Amino acid sequence: MAEKKERNAVTGTRKKPPTDAAEKLLELAATGYNKKGLAYRLGTTVETLNKWLELYPELQQALDEGREREHHALFNALYENATKGGNVTAAIFLLKTRHGYREGDQTEIANKVSINFSLPGALRLEDFTKDVTPPKGSLSHD
Repeated sequence: MAEKKERNAVTGTRKKPPTDAAEKLLELAATGYNKKGLAYRLGTTVETLNKWLELYPELQQALDEGREREHHALFNALYENATKGGNVTAAIFLLKTRHGYREGDQTEIANKVSINFSLPGALRLEDFTKDVTPPKGSLSHD
């Protein structure tokens, strides 16, 4: 029977979350674990972890809070590195990959007005000279 328990922990067939799942999720998410890593550390599969997150709101809340703690730590590291002249590249990379940051303010692009002018095509030389040449006798040099 002990062999079956060990197998379940490895293969992720656990039906209910462990009693300390919320604390583990909070701690692990705050240190950057993704869902696959979280599931492994809880002894289950990603699919089962997703079901637990749906069925147990306290687990989803712990995961969200852990990710927010990670986000705050990354932001603070970026701010400290940017203001004190350290290595900004690593912090920017983490913020972009984990939290969807994009360079530049994308809202400016979306709120700009665009005006298009449609100009007529080019005229043939004969048509152009006909339009700009005054009729004979209309010019007087008095």
